[in-house]
Amino acid sequence: MRGVLRMELRGPDGAVLAVRGGGNAVMRSGGDLVARLFAGQGAPITHMAVGTDDTPESGDFATAALRNEAVGDVPALAGAVEAAIPPDAFTFETDTARRVVKVRLRATLPANAAVGIVREAGLLARDGDTATLYNRITFAPVTKGDDHELTMFWEVSFPYGDLAWMP
Repeated sequence: MRGVLRMELRGPDGAVLAVRGGGNAVMRSGGDLVARLFAGQGAPITHMAVGTDDTPESGDFATAALRNEAVGDVPALAGAVEAAIPPDAFTFETDTARRVVKVRLRATLPANAAVGIVREAGLLARDGDTATLYNRITFAPVTKGDDHELTMFWEVSFPYGDLAWMP
């Protein structure tokens, strides 16, 4: 699996104010989530979330949740830090030349959500009060005002065919 993110911060007039992106890391909990879905257990990806922590991922990829806490003199984000992803936000494409199935999705945090300095993002599988963090990406800080929308475009690729090249 390989995931990439493109995040756009837009002002009230729709103009793009900032763009961030890059590859993300699948958390240990994300690997477990996919394995359980393979067995007909668990919950699908249902939400995207943001947080304030830009600490690099550790070698064990055990981060269980994004953080919304004050970091130094920067306060916690104000408002909701998660947004539900509607089922119709997911699209699927098979790239036969590269032998991957791509899942693309788009979700937006509204203006009154996650106001402050955003430094991390991820996808969640939410089942009631329980949320499982699938992936995480950190990036240069983005300052989101209460009149900005933050839209994230995720693409996750699942290879198929002879995977002998994988370790």
